[in-house]
Amino acid sequence: MLFKKQFRVLFPMSLSVSLLSTGLTAPMPKAEAEAAQSAADADNGGGQWLTGEFHAHTFESDDAQSSLESVLDNGLDKFGLDFIMLADHLRSSKRDDTGAEIPGGPIPLSQGILDYQVPKTKALQAAGKYAGKTIFSGFEWDIPSHEHGSVGILSDEPGSPAALKAANQFEYLFTNRDASWFDPADVAQWETDDDRAFSTHADSLAALDWLKKNYPNTSYMIVNHPSRGVGKYKISDFRDFNNEAPDIAFGFEGMLGNQMEPDRGGYNTTYNIADPTADNNYKNRAYGGVDYMVAQVGGVWDSLLGEGRKFWNYANSDYHFKTIDGNSSGYWPGEYAKNYFWTEGRSTQDILNAMRSGKSFSVFGDLINALDFRIADDGDDAEMGEDLQATEGDKLKLTIRFKSPATNNYETPINSGISGNMKPQVDHIDLIAGDVTGLAEPGTSAYDKATNDSTRVVATFTSEDWTTDADGYNVITYDLPSASKNQYFRLRGTNLGMNVAGETKDGNPLIDPKATTADAAARFNEINDRNYQDLWFYSNPIFVDTAAYGDEQAVADTLDKLTLGDTSAVTSDITLPAAGEHGATVQWAETADSESAVAIDDGIAKVTRPSAGRQDASVTLKATVARGTASDSTTFTVTVKALPSTWVPSTPSTPTTPATPETPPTSVQIDVDPARESTGSLTGIVDFKIPAGAVSQGGKVTASIVETGNQPPFGSLQALGQVVELSSTAGASPIKPLALTFAYKKDSAHPNDEPAVYYFNETLKKWIFLGGKAAADTITVETKHFAKFAVFNHAPQAFADLNGSWAKPYADRLIGMNVIAGYDDSKFRPEQAVTRAEWVKMLASAIALPTAAGTTGFADDGRIPAWAKGEVTAAVNAGYITGTAANGGTLFNADRPITRGELSAVVARVLDASGAASSSSAGAAFADAAAIPAWAQPFIDKAVSAGIVNGYPDNTFRPDNTLTRAEAAKVVYMLLEALNI
Repeated sequence: MLFKKQFRVLFPMSLSVSLLSTGLTAPMPKAEAEAAQSAADADNGGGQWLTGEFHAHTFESDDAQSSLESVLDNGLDKFGLDFIMLADHLRSSKRDDTGAEIPGGPIPLSQGILDYQVPKTKALQAAGKYAGKTIFSGFEWDIPSHEHGSVGILSDEPGSPAALKAANQFEYLFTNRDASWFDPADVAQWETDDDRAFSTHADSLAALDWLKKNYPNTSYMIVNHPSRGVGKYKISDFRDFNNEAPDIAFGFEGMLGNQMEPDRGGYNTTYNIADPTADNNYKNRAYGGVDYMVAQVGGVWDSLLGEGRKFWNYANSDYHFKTIDGNSSGYWPGEYAKNYFWTEGRSTQDILNAMRSGKSFSVFGDLINALDFRIADDGDDAEMGEDLQATEGDKLKLTIRFKSPATNNYETPINSGISGNMKPQVDHIDLIAGDVTGLAEPGTSAYDKATNDSTRVVATFTSEDWTTDADGYNVITYDLPSASKNQYFRLRGTNLGMNVAGETKDGNPLIDPKATTADAAARFNEINDRNYQDLWFYSNPIFVDTAAYGDEQAVADTLDKLTLGDTSAVTSDITLPAAGEHGATVQWAETADSESAVAIDDGIAKVTRPSAGRQDASVTLKATVARGTASDSTTFTVTVKALPSTWVPSTPSTPTTPATPETPPTSVQIDVDPARESTGSLTGIVDFKIPAGAVSQGGKVTASIVETGNQPPFGSLQALGQVVELSSTAGASPIKPLALTFAYKKDSAHPNDEPAVYYFNETLKKWIFLGGKAAADTITVETKHFAKFAVFNHAPQAFADLNGSWAKPYADRLIGMNVIAGYDDSKFRPEQAVTRAEWVKMLASAIALPTAAGTTGFADDGRIPAWAKGEVTAAVNAGYITGTAANGGTLFNADRPITRGELSAVVARVLDASGAASSSSAGAAFADAAAIPAWAQPFIDKAVSAGIVNGYPDNTFRPDNTLTRAEAAKVVYMLLEALNI
């Protein structure tokens, strides 16, 4: 798993909106209808997925070039949509549905719908066309002071005279049409009831208010191509729309129409090609055919979702024409872009309900044609657009099921009718998540904030992560972190790799460049190829609402799970759990210990065994669990075994002179010379090899067995052999690794465990995992320590996706040290990005930095997850972490992936604090030195000189690149080496 344009006549306008004024559904033949419904009932419990389009134009828009019948034929019949919304411009209209000039000149579009579009649609359906399909007649509104959008008015009877009159009234009230174009009697009545409003943002809200008062459940407004024009929207405008009428203004067109334009999506704003972010115009371009508001992870859409708004993303064609002479605009409805909506029926109201529900996904180029995306919590689950009610600590499981069709609509040459035989194939799917913090208040800075800093790609799935079930679905299951806060989760997928030149960077889509080929035919094919080589789908989100986990519950659950293992025959120290469930703490005390056999010190029950010949000692340990104001306790009985009696042989009946038994040696000492290899052996205990150059001077190296009373506490570790100390008079630490081979006896009680060599770090006062290569009864390890060593039982963790990885040797040691772990699906995910919180947690665990209580002082302290808070606070107190300045404060940005520059700064500060020697060199001269920020340069020099961080094979450093788990494992490993841990 990996941790991934334009020509047509345009009039001056604000934003367009499509209005559902009719909803005409042709009857499906009875046998076909019964068969289709039976299949739907069997598969989906009575519901069904329908594909639809809400933004297509006909001749009744002055800038469109296709008849009503051709649009319906192609969209519904040829390309298989289930419904179409016709969205001609709500302006003056000079042609009828066939393209003929209207006698007497232009009329209001709403009148053209009444006179031509609706009657023609009914006639075509009456003639038997479009069986089982639903057709809406609507319009695209110029939203006052903004751009375009799609509005829908159904009324109680879609297509009725009353519904069509509502469109006429809307056009009069909320556009600048001349009053003389409308029936005087209607105008007189309308002006009695309402004021005209068609100039300002406030007027756009007045229109929404009018829809809410008159058609609260039977209308909608979807914003179209929101970033096509510079300065048309602020995020506060979307918040205003949604606040004014949340059941009407509930989404926007994030996946753009007009895909055949040279500037993809018609997003033709000029930008700095050499330096796209030199100004903000890059935000008004398309990215993989998608609006920047949706394509940017943590952008406008994520900011709205982060408030918990039910504000959805859709696709459409914005069809006007495909290609004419030297010009190109967009694909036919359903040819390239599709929306999939889950509906309970096929009526216009059913479809509107489905659009409003958010249970939908949108696709380019038929990359997928089925998606089941859900999150489950102990049997309850939620799908797209829904809320999952969870409790803090609940385990969450993600399931994704999807299909791709055998082929799509790609043809070559374009308009030839010759299939390109393209089989769409998903390369990877990103799972994107962000925090939900509640609605922003108007007038606050949060209301104007267009980003969500908590949003990130939390997982990336490739074909290695999915299986195919009996129904042909590709299936992904994934264990999410336990519920801890309110969040949303959404998907995006593509046929492109993570880093495709000119297309993607780190999985994110790049700006779509303009097609500039001069020859029209060649340019049309270039555009078509561009679009089909760059396919995406986006799902709408699932929300997870997490209820707080009470203090009493945390205490009760901790007591329920608290254990010390088998305490019936204790012979060594016991590590006492200090942390309970969901932030509960555990305090320990001896309440009955007549033999003084146990002393609790710094989380360890230190055992003193009764002397030989005495009774075993019985000790009662009391555990008090607390969180907040709640506390409770339980006790454990511990039996400490007395030391064994010394065996004395009995006096023989016939006096003889007994043989004196040979006492095995307990130590061995050898002379060492820096110029040559030396070896030594403590028979049956340890063999050691000291290579030439491993010591700095001549001297002696001694290996000795450490007596029981002088052994460091084992805690929960179980020794499989003798504790051996290796000491030297030839230097404090080896310069080169020594090879040590220890004898051990496998523990028959734990047949699945493996032996591992540990050394005792005198500074940290803890046993440190080294690992080793085990044989039948010996294990060999290389080390650069003169220290105490022992072989302990070790429960290994195996990860299929780590086998064969270059990072496995580094990760294995950190896994053994409990510095890093895998996931519940038995995967390590070496290519997954590491967040700043994860990095600090990993670093602190590796160098045994004690956790600290209190706050960090960062402005986003409350966003630091509880599982990392103590480590982050400690790292801040130690001076390793400083945060980044933002909005007059300093942020930690816990959920943001850490960059190589930031990581180098932390590494350099740790080296400085430890006094570890590093080269005084200025570091390597990287090819991208100009891209390294001045603040990061000295840190990078130190980290590179110390051999902890390296550049790339092309001699670049890439300071802004994020870190994968594999890379993080190597960096921590190399830091431990530098610190001699």
